[in-house]
Amino acid sequence: MKERLFFPGAIMIVFLSLIPPAIAETTSISQFRSIASDNQQTGYILDLFGIFSLFFLMLGPIKILAPFAQITRDTDTKFRRKLALTASLVSATACLAAAFLGQRSMRSLHISPPAILLAGGIILFLVALQMIMQMYSTSSRGEKTPSPPTLALAVSPLSFPTIVTPYGIAILIILMAAAQECTRQLGILGILLGIMVLNFLAMLFAHKIVKFVGVVITLQILGSVLGVLQVALGIQMILQALIRMGVPISW
Repeated sequence: MKERLFFPGAIMIVFLSLIPPAIAETTSISQFRSIASDNQQTGYILDLFGIFSLFFLMLGPIKILAPFAQITRDTDTKFRRKLALTASLVSATACLAAAFLGQRSMRSLHISPPAILLAGGIILFLVALQMIMQMYSTSSRGEKTPSPPTLALAVSPLSFPTIVTPYGIAILIILMAAAQECTRQLGILGILLGIMVLNFLAMLFAHKIVKFVGVVITLQILGSVLGVLQVALGIQMILQALIRMGVPISW
């Protein structure tokens, strides 16, 4: 009885936590002009809630549920818990290492902030568009589960490439390189670690979540909505980068 009460409550908490990012991102898009005109040097298109929604879609739990449930189909609860914890730690370590090394490399090459912003906009636009298309395509991947399953699955295929996606790492590096304040970088890293915690919780309850068709459909719909918003946001980032480069654009 406790599990039956706890699980719906956990779903509601996660669902409610996703509403502010979606609202915040639309607010960020609508405030594009004011950000671009108020401060050409330090204005950010994305606030922390917007970054959360990006990471949730690119590095978050939506795409981990089905693979984890399939891989651990014939395993016990103890093994699933160890596998989920190991995959979360490996993914978090890889993302933190990429964030620090990537943003240092970009700054050592003296890449200008408008160029970083333009690269982020292009990647965000292409990836969000690809994700929307993939949500409506039928993919039948016949992945074979190793017998017996081992903790090596935490590295591949769970951490790489399921959780730590190349485009997610690219956006993380660009956001870190574009951040001009230490508090901004700490906020980005805090959100990243929060997403990894959500991934861990999603893997813990993956077998229960996939049994509820309504929950899976809700997450897919939410991913579609965020994907559409991120396509628009990618275009806005490209426009702002061009404006900062001196390209005359009017709208």
